[in-house]
Amino acid sequence: MAPTPSILIVDDEFGLAEMLREMLRDLGFDVSLAINGRLALDILEEGAVDLVLTDMMMPVMDGAELAVAMRRDDRHRRTPIIMMTSLPTAPLPSDIPFDAILRKPFTPDLLLETIRQCVANTEQSES
Repeated sequence: MAPTPSILIVDDEFGLAEMLREMLRDLGFDVSLAINGRLALDILEEGAVDLVLTDMMMPVMDGAELAVAMRRDDRHRRTPIIMMTSLPTAPLPSDIPFDAILRKPFTPDLLLETIRQCVANTEQSES
């Protein structure tokens, strides 16, 4: 039996984060929450996760700062990071190390497919 994939959701919109957590738990994921990048790094200090799903704009530490901090840490360098944003379709800086970008609003099917793709890509690169 494969281990339950773990996801860290990082978003200061509590209602959205709770809805995503419940949906992903119902699909069999182990899910934890943080309201900003700083708290996400604290959670990551406690142990690795299989994927981080983060909002872009948050107080204290935003999604881009979180991604850069994770890529600088050998323990989390390869952890897939999916960025969620409600920013318009203007291009995002190419130096921000996200594995995928989801523009809000997105469908549950698109979210699940993106998560599965990112986790599969990580598993393939590690083998």
